[in-house]
Amino acid sequence: MKKWVKGDNRFAVVQDGKTYLFPSDEQKQMFVKNPDKYTPALGGKCTVCLVEMGKTMDGSVQFATMHEGRLFLFPGDEQKQMFLKNPAKYANVDLVAQGQCTVCRVEMQKEVQGKPEFAAIHKDMRYWFPSEDQLKMFVSNPAKYEVK
Repeated sequence: MKKWVKGDNRFAVVQDGKTYLFPSDEQKQMFVKNPDKYTPALGGKCTVCLVEMGKTMDGSVQFATMHEGRLFLFPGDEQKQMFLKNPAKYANVDLVAQGQCTVCRVEMQKEVQGKPEFAAIHKDMRYWFPSEDQLKMFVSNPAKYEVK
């Protein structure tokens, strides 16, 4: 994992109700261009805690790891080690409907598998879509397509 650098309030972005701070405008613009790429799994909450205890706990950058290009945060080393021993058990707890397209379900009453390259994060959960068209529909009105 690369080195953590303290962010600066001058380079803040609000994404999905959370404020992210960056050390410079360069990093801020990278995030703005593709926030879903850089947003921590489960909005920075611990995926292990959700699976094992049925509750969410905030993670910390002190106990972070990257897995398949995604950032995972944990409240302590115990949870981080559990994740590292069995990432498949914890990595996709934030994926809605096992990756099925919720736009397709609402608009066409069809189950269509989404693709990770067409993803959106809404209320800390990941949604996958089969194409850019469904992704845009979701982003324009997430409340219509979110799973409650």
